[in-house]
Amino acid sequence: MTPASAAATSAEASAVEYAAAMTALASGVVLVTCRHAERPWGMTVTAFASVSADPPTVLVSLGSGTTSARAIAATSSFGVSILSREQLEVAERGAVPGAPKFLDALVEPADRPSASPALAQALAHLDCEVVDVVDAADHTVFFAHVHRVRRPRGGDPLLYHGRGYGSFVPLAPTTERTLRCISS
Repeated sequence: MTPASAAATSAEASAVEYAAAMTALASGVVLVTCRHAERPWGMTVTAFASVSADPPTVLVSLGSGTTSARAIAATSSFGVSILSREQLEVAERGAVPGAPKFLDALVEPADRPSASPALAQALAHLDCEVVDVVDAADHTVFFAHVHRVRRPRGGDPLLYHGRGYGSFVPLAPTTERTLRCISS
């Protein structure tokens, strides 16, 4: 490898370039829920993904210094409420940096005492238990097994793309899938 090619491969994109490129990726919007000061708390996140169907495993990436990251690290549990397009105000509220994100009036009444508060009217909710934690730059990535799924309800998902919120318009009918990963 020549010095010029070594320099080219070791150079990193700037944070501004990276952020601009990532606006091209559409992401589902979720509210990661936990308990803070014994109350339901939720933070809007697009850095969420399914890892495996067997066992059901997800990951979420949170700023390491956030209230949510600290609460999840302390309890080793969290919830994920998948937001519908009707929940734009909830998404915006949960995305304000440094603002209180208490959800008392927004969670399902039966879930108020649980470790993983479920957002009322969410498309689906996952109760998760942390199985691994990875520190990456200024974020903490929590890997978790899903222990309970609150059944999905009908509706359109809320998406984030190009620094704005939107919704999904299917181009073709949904097809049946097996548990196999679509990348297999």
